[in-house]
Amino acid sequence: MNDSSIIMEKPRGFVLLIANVMSPLNENPNFKKMFKNTKRKYLINASNLDYAALISIDKGELTVQGVPNKPKINLKKKVSGWDGLVSMDSQTFLALSMKRISKIKVGLKWIFGNVKMKGLLKLLPMLKLFDLLQE
Repeated sequence: MNDSSIIMEKPRGFVLLIANVMSPLNENPNFKKMFKNTKRKYLINASNLDYAALISIDKGELTVQGVPNKPKINLKKKVSGWDGLVSMDSQTFLALSMKRISKIKVGLKWIFGNVKMKGLLKLLPMLKLFDLLQE
């Protein structure tokens, strides 16, 4: 059960950046084909900023909305309704999206506690999103 009152419809800041990076996927036929039967929500939390990005995929349509990450209860699965969560600082996320840091280094940061992930099996399709962005 998610609380839609905390979700911002109009993205801004970090959420707007994520929305601009991800929005080309809506025009990608491979994305539509690959995710035509998928309904998932991923929460990307930039721990050093004020808002987290809630990426929703609903049958081949991607939307990005903002969720305030303070108070921390807003990041709970029951409140935001996410299937997978990734929490890291904004510099690490940008380095990953620009391929300046490898997935192995992000894995090491996860082991040492600098990156937090929940719902790992449901996060795996998100890796395909990043691959589709490189097409």
